[in-house]
Amino acid sequence: MRRRSGILLAIVVAFGLLWRPLLYPGGKAALLLLDVYSPSLAGSDLAERITPAVRAAETRETLGGVEMRVSWWRPGWGDRHPALMIVNGATPVGNDNEATREFGATLARAGYLVMLPQFPFLVEGRLDPGAPAIIDAAFAHLRSLPETRGRPVGIFGASVGAGLALVAASAGAAADADEIVVLGSYFDLDTYVAAVASHQQRIGGRLEPWQPSDEVRTRLPPAVLAAMPDEADRAAVSAAFASGSYDGALARLEALSPAGRATLDALSPSTVWSRVQPPVFWIHDPNDTYEPPAEAYAAEAAARGRRFELVVPTLVQHAEVGAATKGRSALGLAGELWRLLRFTIDALRMAG
Repeated sequence: MRRRSGILLAIVVAFGLLWRPLLYPGGKAALLLLDVYSPSLAGSDLAERITPAVRAAETRETLGGVEMRVSWWRPGWGDRHPALMIVNGATPVGNDNEATREFGATLARAGYLVMLPQFPFLVEGRLDPGAPAIIDAAFAHLRSLPETRGRPVGIFGASVGAGLALVAASAGAAADADEIVVLGSYFDLDTYVAAVASHQQRIGGRLEPWQPSDEVRTRLPPAVLAAMPDEADRAAVSAAFASGSYDGALARLEALSPAGRATLDALSPSTVWSRVQPPVFWIHDPNDTYEPPAEAYAAEAAARGRRFELVVPTLVQHAEVGAATKGRSALGLAGELWRLLRFTIDALRMAG
């Protein structure tokens, strides 16, 4: 009887010791991945069946001097939760993007208060040097809410929005984010432009083929042109895109006026990377046609001792986390899901 009580006590102690570092984030990570992938793998959302209904709401907020729509998702239990702010990609439909709305509900089912500001510059596809400051103001608003007080607050950025969120995290309130999760992003606007211009990316010092999507080839050039301060810089940017050469495009961008250079630098995470203190968890589709995977590898190489985790899973397609499950072998799916589970557990340990 005494031996049995000792075993039971040991189990309880072990459970208590492992709860916060492993079991709690592991359970949340499993629930999150179940919500994302069970509809395609099992035909229904199993996580939705076993969790309370998510509470969704829409508000109008003035953030960084800009009035905007904000979408919210809250867990179906409790009043105080860790929180994540989503910085969307440059989608014209903004907060009505179905994949983003589904993901907001997914995060809420896993126990997070989720804030999705509809940043006008992302809806309009503008590269606005003032964007990081507005993102920072939105994060400060989320951090100030009574329901997040004393709880971890992080940022989840997708695509172009992720790059801007990384810049925002170099100063202000966002510099104190508990973590930043990146789902596909650029690291340096110069190399991003060069990749689109040349259909190549530089990995490990070697140029490799890369095919940008039609949307990127259509939307990125006018966005960079519109951000330039004068006609001479716009001509240089046009020449960079028309060069067809990776190094040729970089040379033309390097020769921009000081004001033109300042514009690109103000929007490039690479220029402030040493000041981005929050842990960064970066997910990048190896076949991404929106931002080259080379951008993720460049960020990883520049991390230099800071907490940086990179996973490159084929189960993620650009900024859609539930894609690419059909036609996969059970063994291949299991391996990819295990990698994602370990990555997500690490990220959720920081997110609370």
